[in-house]
Amino acid sequence: MSLSRLLSYSFDLSSLCLRDETVTKVRKGIVLLVYISYIMFGALIFGALERDFEVQQRRLAVKAKADFLKNRSNMTKEDVRRFVQMMTSLILSGIPPTGNRTTVFFWTFTNSFITCIITLSTIGYGTIFPKTSGGQMFCVVFATVGIPLTIMLFKYIFILVYLPFICTHNFSLDHRTNTSPRFYLILQAGKKNLFFAATGSLFFLVLPPFLFMSLENWSYIEGIYYSFNTISAIGFGDYTVVSNPTKDNQDITYSILLLIWNLYGLAWIALLFNLIARCFQEMGSRLSKDTSETEVEEEKELSRSG
Repeated sequence: MSLSRLLSYSFDLSSLCLRDETVTKVRKGIVLLVYISYIMFGALIFGALERDFEVQQRRLAVKAKADFLKNRSNMTKEDVRRFVQMMTSLILSGIPPTGNRTTVFFWTFTNSFITCIITLSTIGYGTIFPKTSGGQMFCVVFATVGIPLTIMLFKYIFILVYLPFICTHNFSLDHRTNTSPRFYLILQAGKKNLFFAATGSLFFLVLPPFLFMSLENWSYIEGIYYSFNTISAIGFGDYTVVSNPTKDNQDITYSILLLIWNLYGLAWIALLFNLIARCFQEMGSRLSKDTSETEVEEEKELSRSG
């Protein structure tokens, strides 16, 4: 089976092009407006539910560190153990061990907005998360409604990402060659899928690590690792950029650009995984067909020899 045959399997070309014609710009605009409004609503609610608790935890951390420094010469092992246990608990809840800031840092509107998008896109870094009972219950309801809405939005992003690769080329045959129509279409589809994979890899995996090397002090390999884990929605959380709690000043422009990159990257890699899955499916079907043909031939040989 040829490589062009494997790479020719993707979405139905005609239906995807037709879908873009039938979905009006007004409809897309309404979905986008509703989506942004829903995220803003979630950001406001999360901030209202979590802000006071964050301030309380920060004050507790500052007081615990001050008491430790004040009484460190007279502390017993049990006192040290309790202090370490308290600080560990605060760190696990997202409060950094350094600094004496007692005002809201995590649950500002900007960070809440970014956290909502990370939640709805199911990346789930885990750097900022609701800690109160009210915030956790709201997160369940918010995600239950918002994730299907995100899927609807991704449908339009899928079209925007993939459409230029399938609807801009003229599939008319070159009658000056002896190439068969079927082989020609397979070859063109294979070229488009290769170009789609290569272009996406460049923009979403190859180039972004250079930016992360400069702004995040990561190695190039760490940048690729973060990029793939993010756009594939693995989201380990060991490397984070958006809403990183160790940063006191997160540039909002940088954060928004990263979120746009995340959304388009999620769409691209989902389409890429779809193409790879179709290749595997075709290989499996072809293998099953070859096995069946072999069994039939063996039965014929046995019947002849008998």
